[in-house]
Amino acid sequence: MSLAQENTTRISLRLRPQLPVVLSGIALTLVFAPWNLSFLVWIALIPWLMALKKCDSFRNTFIQGLWLGIFMSIGAFSWVASVLHQYAGLPWVVSIAGLLVFSIGGQPQFALSSILIKKAQAHLSPTMRAGIVALICIGLSGFYAGLDWILPKLFVDTLGHAFAHSPALLQLADIGGAHLLTFLIFLSNFSIWLLIEKLRSRTEPSAWPTLYEVGPVLALLIGSILGGIYYGQNRLIQVREHTSRADRHVQVAAIQANIGDFDKIASERGVRGAAKKVLDTFFQLSDEALKLTPKPDFLIWPETSYPSTFRTPMSSDEFARDQQVETFVRTRGVPLLFGGYDQAHGKDYNAFFYLMPDGKVDIYRKSILLMFGEYIPGADSFPWIKQTFPMVGNFGRGPGPSVLEVANVKTGPLICYEVLFPNFVIDAVKKGSRLIVNVTNDSWFGPYGEPELHLALSLFRSVETRIPQIRSTNTGISALILPDGSLKQTTRIFTPEILNVSIPIVEPMPTLMMKWGDWFGPTALSFGVLILVFFEFYFKRKKLT
Repeated sequence: MSLAQENTTRISLRLRPQLPVVLSGIALTLVFAPWNLSFLVWIALIPWLMALKKCDSFRNTFIQGLWLGIFMSIGAFSWVASVLHQYAGLPWVVSIAGLLVFSIGGQPQFALSSILIKKAQAHLSPTMRAGIVALICIGLSGFYAGLDWILPKLFVDTLGHAFAHSPALLQLADIGGAHLLTFLIFLSNFSIWLLIEKLRSRTEPSAWPTLYEVGPVLALLIGSILGGIYYGQNRLIQVREHTSRADRHVQVAAIQANIGDFDKIASERGVRGAAKKVLDTFFQLSDEALKLTPKPDFLIWPETSYPSTFRTPMSSDEFARDQQVETFVRTRGVPLLFGGYDQAHGKDYNAFFYLMPDGKVDIYRKSILLMFGEYIPGADSFPWIKQTFPMVGNFGRGPGPSVLEVANVKTGPLICYEVLFPNFVIDAVKKGSRLIVNVTNDSWFGPYGEPELHLALSLFRSVETRIPQIRSTNTGISALILPDGSLKQTTRIFTPEILNVSIPIVEPMPTLMMKWGDWFGPTALSFGVLILVFFEFYFKRKKLT
């Protein structure tokens, strides 16, 4: 083999993912929906950390971090291909290629943190004091959690969301949100990796010197986890007692009609026939809901359930549909909250309408739009982008968090994607909201993974603000989420159902998240950078002396 061939082979080997990185990618996939093996997250990064330790260059280190992000994105977000196929109408081959492109940048924190992790691994010598080791581990964990917070990610996910269905640990979200849990997760993985590395590389037969060296880190880790569980269990008791003392309840029926793909129905029956089928289905289920005991105080139809703009008709058919809905609400004497479209100021909006029996209507317009779903960056400046991708929306943005009242309850309306942003919900609660009303359309994402993940991420908003949440979806999962983050009642996926629930209306309990907003991410990043920069100068100075 020639020298050039040998160099090509070496480069090819370095570009390939190492087996431990593949194992970490598989473990991270199993951590999230629909598998929900959350316990694996405590150790899922260890194989990757072992692989980084063996990397012979920063370039190879970055590449292995990039591979981990790719594997996690493909495994945990495989439904992105379904979105591209269903929503954008792309062939499956192109949709799968789109998933691969998405995976390159889907989890950028692994690649961008890998070099600092590698540098920290190199500094952790056997002679280092235990206190310094502990500080480096804390700084690195803070840096990772903060980096994960600041990096733009389409679905705003983080490792801490793995504990959405772990009742005690979930309660920590009212202190620092999901990124506080991410900090603990990284600290766990790095501490256990450090212990394994020290035990493997020790020169003496006894393991006690190694345990003494890593002891403060392990003590910090175990203490943090046990302290978190203790806090969570006590907080659960407090929140549940507070909720049980609610001085009033509101009865709400969320209508899940299992109608997600309007275009498909329209292609089979025509737009008029499709719109009639949609409304007839919602009217029928709503009438069934009004016969239930206890009778709902108001009804909710999910995002884009109304198949055209409301009160801005462009045709006689649209005018007739508006009249149908208004007549239904007036004759039944019940408020109706429904998702649809609005036109104002020359723009179309994804909107949420609060229609009262007396004809009064309040409108909430979505302000946090889904990139490549509801807008394309730069499309307003370059019209050819809209022409190239006509299937992607070009919606206007609403003014932001709002509080609308129905049945004497102040509510914070949210449309789909907006529920992923803590500060958005916190702002609405500070304005007086006592019930989160989230309408969503997850039908484009397929039956596996995304509906469960979207619901899991939504749970954190109720824990952070300590107010209940009613979630109404087109095809599932609709749910009532209590202030402790528990699911009181849920619907099945792709099944017509009525979710008729009694919701306790309580004053929100004080939380750090309510007081300081989404504070942990920026604080952890600043603290982590400060510690790591300090030690970088410290080790350089030590080498010089």
